[in-house]
Amino acid sequence: GAGAMDPLRLIRDAVIGGTIGGSTFDDTHVHIDERHSLPRKSTTNYKAKMGKGYLTIEQIWFLAKSTSANPKAAHPAYLKEALAAKFAAVSLVDRKDLLDFLTGKTDTSANIDLNVPAFTDVQVDVPRDEEGAKRSREDGAAYDEESARPRARPLHTRNSALQCDKSFGAVLGFFGAAEGSGSKPKTVEEPKIAPLKSTRFEDVDTREFYRAQLGRDFTDLGIVENAGFLGGNRKVLPELSAAEQARAEAVTGHKIEKSGTDKALPVAGRASRSSTKPREDYAKGKTPIILVPAGFGSKVLFNMYNAARFLQEETLVTWDTYHKRGDKKATRLDIKRRYKRSPSVKYRVTDEVPSRDSKDWQCVVAVFVSGKAWQFKDWPFKGADEGDLVETFAKVRGFYAQYDTETPADVIKTWNVQTLRFQKNVRHGDRAQFEQFWNEVDKHLELNRSQLKY
Repeated sequence: GAGAMDPLRLIRDAVIGGTIGGSTFDDTHVHIDERHSLPRKSTTNYKAKMGKGYLTIEQIWFLAKSTSANPKAAHPAYLKEALAAKFAAVSLVDRKDLLDFLTGKTDTSANIDLNVPAFTDVQVDVPRDEEGAKRSREDGAAYDEESARPRARPLHTRNSALQCDKSFGAVLGFFGAAEGSGSKPKTVEEPKIAPLKSTRFEDVDTREFYRAQLGRDFTDLGIVENAGFLGGNRKVLPELSAAEQARAEAVTGHKIEKSGTDKALPVAGRASRSSTKPREDYAKGKTPIILVPAGFGSKVLFNMYNAARFLQEETLVTWDTYHKRGDKKATRLDIKRRYKRSPSVKYRVTDEVPSRDSKDWQCVVAVFVSGKAWQFKDWPFKGADEGDLVETFAKVRGFYAQYDTETPADVIKTWNVQTLRFQKNVRHGDRAQFEQFWNEVDKHLELNRSQLKY
């Protein structure tokens, strides 16, 4: 029966067993496997930290499936994917603890509330027999099929009240009544009364979503739901770091234009004139640039000897193979990307870092990192000089290549980079890493709405 089911454990077993990728969904259920289907809107006993009650099955399942498919995807990318798929998302503050449990990194979680059922079905149980149906009609109690005893009806709590339908149509209709109507009883023949023109009660879920995901009250950012960002003589967007801007854009789906007091941003209820015409910039139509380390260390898998060949030919040949046979190292090479491209598209691979004020930084899309912070010393992004690479990896997709027998440097775990793991003596796995590189580059460019020719 549903009452004995533990959705958290079912989803966790599917993640650890590697079968979560094969699970599916429809409008009402997620299908873990052929034997287990779970109602999307039903709640688990995993308590959210944001005071929003307990996470639903669809929230947990979609995070598990999305992360399994893209383990290194940043939270904003997951949020955008959840919004597109019309799934409720898990807040950033719950993400790590929940994923640690689902992936088996931890055996339990302090957020699992053992005082409530592991599964609370939002659907009404239908009694099987006439006697049960009669008893339900008489006393309103739900009927437990397994124990053949009436199940106690759960009390309404503050959290369950918050999760109710947030339609304020009835309230607005009441306040929209004509003056002087008094207590005159209404009949169905009366003309409909127009509600007050008010947006106060609209987009409650959207407001809560922005508050939870942006990490500060979204009104501080000047966001108007469904309309972009305030501007003009209303609220002007504050200064954001590039990382904050990228995060906000990913969450809201709006492009944020930096502007001074003389340039108004879109105002609520009015579409921006520039929204239909993307701003042209230096990067439009130009060749994307991929940076590689200039060094020859034992931990460096790619440099100018072998990176271009791998990105074009799908196979890793160690750089010292070319070095030992006397090949000359180029400083830049143009490659033809054929993966998912017909005709092919040109990319530039180089170990020459553009000067700090060069416009070519608008064309840099990816970098192979060596694991040393000094690699970014002369980069133009905020914090790069001091080793703070949050903005750097928001602007440029980072990749760390290693053999699967090696342990990455501790600093790699703190960077938002994609790890590419190669087998040392077997080459048939190279294709998967090759595909992962290009797929991650594509996602990065799409998220940033790049105008490069990629």
